Amino acid sequence: MYLILFVLFNLILSINTLFDNEINLECKGKNIRNVTLTAYYPDYNDDEHDSGYLDIKGKNLRTLQDYLDNRADFVTLAMDENLDIPYGTRTCIPELNLHFGHRIILEVRDSSSDLKGSGYKRADICVRSEIDSYDITVNKRVTLVFL
Repeated sequence: MYLILFVLFNLILSINTLFDNEINLECKGKNIRNVTLTAYYPDYNDDEHDSGYLDIKGKNLRTLQDYLDNRADFVTLAMDENLDIPYGTRTCIPELNLHFGHRIILEVRDSSSDLKGSGYKRADICVRSEIDSYDITVNKRVTLVFL
């Protein structure tokens, strides 16, 4: 009897660990409130530079939709380069987690001239397409948490 209870208890613990990303939607770290989140998308038609779908270090952009489809380990976030945030700094947005029912990991890996001088007031999240960029879920004021 004790052996069966022990096995069941361990099974429940292991299942909880496997699905922790779905259960724990919290973002713990340094909070920056009232950040205007806007969406941008890879420009695959930028034939001249091939930079329309690459981040500031020449790596492929990772979209929110790829992350939700388990095709990416993070979502690319663009911020003001004057902030000197280290490349790959992990962040989290509680409002996105609650909306999608999934803990979404974002990494600051990009910037643009549009963000220059905006400080912590604005961040751009990478989405799959122009149509996805119109979604009000990714175009609003949010809390940005640096993990």
